[in-house]
Amino acid sequence: MKVKKLFVWLLLILIVGALATAIAYRAWQKSLEQAKSKPRGQIAIAIEAVMPKHIAIQDNRIFTGTLKSWSLFEVAPKVGGRLEAIRFDVGDKISDGDVIARIEDEEYKQSVDQAAADLEVAKAQMRQAEVMLDLRRREYERYKALDEKKATTQAMLESAETAFHAQEAAYNMQKAETKRREAILENAKLKLADCVISADWSNDDKPRFVGARYVDQGALLAPNQEILSVAELDPLRAVIYVIERDYPYVKTGQSALLTTDAYPGVEFQSKVVRIAQLFENGTRQAEIQLEIPNRELKLKPGMFVRVQLEFSSKDNAQVVPRNAIVKRDGQQGVFTVDLEKANAHFVPVETGISSGNQVEITSPAINSPVATLGNHLLTDEIPIIVPKQFTSKK
Repeated sequence: MKVKKLFVWLLLILIVGALATAIAYRAWQKSLEQAKSKPRGQIAIAIEAVMPKHIAIQDNRIFTGTLKSWSLFEVAPKVGGRLEAIRFDVGDKISDGDVIARIEDEEYKQSVDQAAADLEVAKAQMRQAEVMLDLRRREYERYKALDEKKATTQAMLESAETAFHAQEAAYNMQKAETKRREAILENAKLKLADCVISADWSNDDKPRFVGARYVDQGALLAPNQEILSVAELDPLRAVIYVIERDYPYVKTGQSALLTTDAYPGVEFQSKVVRIAQLFENGTRQAEIQLEIPNRELKLKPGMFVRVQLEFSSKDNAQVVPRNAIVKRDGQQGVFTVDLEKANAHFVPVETGISSGNQVEITSPAINSPVATLGNHLLTDEIPIIVPKQFTSKK
């Protein structure tokens, strides 16, 4: 009897336990379904936010390039010969009028003397031809006078006329030969003068500098063989390249700031002086040249430089941090913070100038804080945890 009662009690306990388990399981399932169906927006999202600022902003772009000399030319003699002297070497300053080099001129002096002697002979022959021409002219005129008096024959008159014209032609030929000899002499003098190679840039008094030296004293030179390269260092030229997107913003005369690793923290003023009208086929970029004053000669050709160009600016722009800009459904915008309701609202915006971490909002005007951290989790009107710096303003 006791065993039967015990069995009944155990059965009742098992039934009650199973029923309790079923009720608990059902309650758990119901709570799970409610949790799944509960909107995510009901969960408050922790964010960081800032107020939009009104500041001056500039759209500055940085380009890299290389410095080049304003002018670079090669010094070469017009005549050949042995290099008798060369006065300058790499890095030396050359001023207007300085004698750079000399070519041995003994042969050219002899050529001048020979040409001068030949000219004197030609002049003497021309004077002799002139005397003979005068003689033939007077003889011809005498026979013409006799012919008028019927005191000579026609044959003798014609002979005198022929002799006169022949001598006139000989005189003209000798006159031309004299001019040719004069030209030969002048050419010989020019070659002699070309044995002295001098600096000549009379349009200004700025010095130039030797970039490279190719020969040494005693070398046998051919005409137009380069002996030095000479560079103008004030001003200098910076060459950069821009892509199609930036090209419309570059204007002739536009100011720019230039920096180089040689002088950290130092900015050099420059301006745009030339804009290429063609894009290179390989790179799809256009060449831009800038002029840089270099009176102290700190900058040198070949240096790598960074050039900052200002494309646009605004004095009182409405700006937000770059990370406040997000995209929702293909639209860019910001999440503004409603301090009273403690939720966020997505506001589509139009942007303008970007500079560093700041982005201009051209429209609409925003008078509420904007989310800068955690905004990638936000949806429209989702509850948020208001940042502490704004709780005192609620």
